[in-house]
Amino acid sequence: MGRPREHGPEVRAQLLRAAARLLNDEGPAALSVRRLSAEAEVSSRAVYSLFGDMPGLLAELCRRESETMVRRHEAVPRQANAVAEIQALALAYRQAALEYPDLYRLMFDRVVPVSSPSDPDVAYAMRSMARVEDAVTRALRQRRRRRDPHQVTLQLWAVVHGLASLELRGALGDPATAEASWRDTVAAVTAGLFAERRARIA
Repeated sequence: MGRPREHGPEVRAQLLRAAARLLNDEGPAALSVRRLSAEAEVSSRAVYSLFGDMPGLLAELCRRESETMVRRHEAVPRQANAVAEIQALALAYRQAALEYPDLYRLMFDRVVPVSSPSDPDVAYAMRSMARVEDAVTRALRQRRRRRDPHQVTLQLWAVVHGLASLELRGALGDPATAEASWRDTVAAVTAGLFAERRARIA
């Protein structure tokens, strides 16, 4: 049987899994080409051949978390009730954070410095936010609220990021308790942001 290609897709996947595991278990101090290649049981040449350098590998990890976020958000169906849709999108954010917690920390908590992503990467990562902003725009219109949709979207992002960070640190309790906290918090926040403005009676 022939030897597997040293720098093929399997080695790429091994390196990415090992890097995410090291970040999650030991933090950024554990990340070096020598340690990573030993952990993945490949040669150090593979890191340079497949990713260019360590920042290139880390950028690839961030890209994978972006793909997870986009997939989860775009799987949420468009609803007539835009506020209910926003609540579903918040739970999609939670699922994306829980699917790859180590990548979430890398991308959003910046546990290690990463090289600046290219413009296409930024545009792709922003697709999940654009999905939320679309629902926010419709919710504001439905509830007759005159607010900046982008600013409201950022406020919602601050809430879900805070919840995700706390849950990944174990601060929200077991999964069922954490989900209840998410639902209660998001419901309370959306109730305040999108309280319907009543027409004035002359």
